[in-house]
Amino acid sequence: MANKFHIDKVIANVQRTKRELPIILAKQAQSEFVKNFTNEGFDGSKWITPNRRIAGTDEYKYPKTKGLSRRTKPTLTMSGVLRRATANSIREARWDKIMLVIDLPYAARHNDGLDGMPERKYVGQTKSLTLLQIETINNYFNQVWH
Repeated sequence: MANKFHIDKVIANVQRTKRELPIILAKQAQSEFVKNFTNEGFDGSKWITPNRRIAGTDEYKYPKTKGLSRRTKPTLTMSGVLRRATANSIREARWDKIMLVIDLPYAARHNDGLDGMPERKYVGQTKSLTLLQIETINNYFNQVWH
């Protein structure tokens, strides 16, 4: 009777799903967050342009560093530390918990717009990420369970 329902295969698939799917979803979210640096925006909205790129502002006229790179470098990637921290942010990927951590002291200030800094959100659950994750889950279940 047990062989008729292939209980061993079902148990193996459940264990495989619990092991693999959280990692896939965590990597997918992390990848989307890193893409926000390339797109210089979040959820389809562009970030506020930094003053170093706006002609007429003090930051444009009197830069902290010489050279044109101050006007052409992407927003939030002056040194690249925040982007790299985002690219390496997976701390846990378990069935009951997926946790990404960016433990730089200024990460929340940029993401949430704290301490007088404009909000330049780069991490967060969006409708498009949710739809992407649902599609990934459906594809995974179709692959593993059929």
